[in-house]
Amino acid sequence: MDSTLVQIIKIYEAYKANSETSSQEDNLNRFAAFLNQQVQGEVDYSEPVHTENWKKFNRKTLLEMSTAYLGKMARYVDNYCRKNLPNTPLSSIDEFTYLIVLMEHPAMTKTELIQRNSHPLTTGTDIIRRLLKKAFITEKSNPEDGRSRLVMLTEAGKMAIFQSSKTMNQLSQVGLGILNNQELIHLLGMLQRLDQFHEEIHQEHKELDLDEILAVHEHEIQK
Repeated sequence: MDSTLVQIIKIYEAYKANSETSSQEDNLNRFAAFLNQQVQGEVDYSEPVHTENWKKFNRKTLLEMSTAYLGKMARYVDNYCRKNLPNTPLSSIDEFTYLIVLMEHPAMTKTELIQRNSHPLTTGTDIIRRLLKKAFITEKSNPEDGRSRLVMLTEAGKMAIFQSSKTMNQLSQVGLGILNNQELIHLLGMLQRLDQFHEEIHQEHKELDLDEILAVHEHEIQK
């Protein structure tokens, strides 16, 4: 087997032979994408993400920009939902996520369901109330704790999921469809890591303010 350097040179020769870009467009980002394609599978490098300019920003600015983009993505998704979900039995994406959780867990307390969706108690209670009114879920006494109630998915709720699935699939395609599988895997890995971090805060430290959260998790947060 050729050495790593020889393999890289051969891949670069193939890149140059197959490249239709001009010498000005030929850059390290494009070659890195082509290299990634050869080693890990298909990657679309025709429209690379231009990251060179970001390298001049300090970490504070990068964090602020990333947070702003995440918030903006949430608003885009919310806007799509407002336009399309009224055509389904559901009135919000939150109703869909509550029902999906109950597809996986046959019975949960209301508090568990709300915590699973990371909502404030009042917001989650309103969502559950709407789903009960629509008969998409039902409730009963919790035999293990008389102070709480269990909620379960009904056949009507399962049908609502099915009838909304096309819209939700379209939403996911519009929201993330320009990313290839490798990019989605990387994105999911990073989002899962962020979710685990914030879920711990939500479950154990949600009463703390930002200064206190930073102090508790100082060892995890990079400077």
